[in-house]
Amino acid sequence: MQCIADGEIQKVLIVTAENGFFAQSKMPWSSMDVLKIKSNLERYNFTVQIVTFAYLKENIKNIRGYAIIYTSSQRIEHKKYIEDIMYFFKDLNVLIPSYENLLAHDNKGFQALLNKKYSLGMADCDYYCDVSELASSIGEKFPLVYKSVNGASSMTVKLIRNYTELEKANTLPLVISKAEIKRVLKKYIFKSRYNAKWEEYLCFGRSRFVLQKFIPDLKFDFKVLVFGEKYYLLKRFVADNDFKASGSGLHSRDIGSEKYIILDFAKQIKRKIKSHIYSLDIGIKNDIPFLIELQMTHVGPVTLTESESYYTYKGFWEEVKAKSNLEDEFSSAIKEYLNESNTYCS
Repeated sequence: MQCIADGEIQKVLIVTAENGFFAQSKMPWSSMDVLKIKSNLERYNFTVQIVTFAYLKENIKNIRGYAIIYTSSQRIEHKKYIEDIMYFFKDLNVLIPSYENLLAHDNKGFQALLNKKYSLGMADCDYYCDVSELASSIGEKFPLVYKSVNGASSMTVKLIRNYTELEKANTLPLVISKAEIKRVLKKYIFKSRYNAKWEEYLCFGRSRFVLQKFIPDLKFDFKVLVFGEKYYLLKRFVADNDFKASGSGLHSRDIGSEKYIILDFAKQIKRKIKSHIYSLDIGIKNDIPFLIELQMTHVGPVTLTESESYYTYKGFWEEVKAKSNLEDEFSSAIKEYLNESNTYCS
């Protein structure tokens, strides 16, 4: 681990895709205004350069002592590409997000591991590579919430009541590819070329997943965005005949009496795991909050951009009635992240 002393980080690289894209604005395919972020950071006395991932690759041996600001992607192969590149800069620079936080983006399994490391208060969950890894005692724990490792907007989240439903949830959709056609031909026609042991070996771990404790009778949860010192809240309701609020499209800015419990819990998470921004899905049961999921890069900003107020903590929670601009708050969060401690370790 490489640590960089306070005061050394004045040079900043903002890394975009080759076309200048920097995720995300309102939608995953819309970019933030990188020039505005650059201008904001320059007003904070940072020296800022906008570069691309291609630039990082070409200078893989030379870049050190920088704050490197970049974002992730919801396109799986693109995200892996970003992970591969950023690995080589994590020890001699300050990555924003950190490499650990990058791995957590849209990876529910890695989030479960972060919960074990940092005690984030996530609803009981565990991460599996294959259904065969489950102990026979799993039947005692149903119903459970099944989550495919990759995926956003609750698209792969299912309530399962027994082992049969678990196997069904973990079955990959049939994809007609050349590889699949060759496999079927070998198995049923060119049998001498079919290797059952090889196929059995390849079938392990095709669809990693998380199993999380099911909390019954939840009527709503909360989306909390944290940008630096500012907290933005949205209350999301569970649709009829469903069990989850994420993706329901039913929400309210009237947070209710639970808001201070949620804000205190979000502040505790911020203390436990360092990031510039956070997107937290938080539930509450019998006045006890719990974390459902979290992201620390490439977060949907609507809870911020459409809010008429935000909360800050000054020994007590104060609601400030004001609109917020995404690029301004993102820049301010970067400044706080770099200034909040004496030493930065990537």
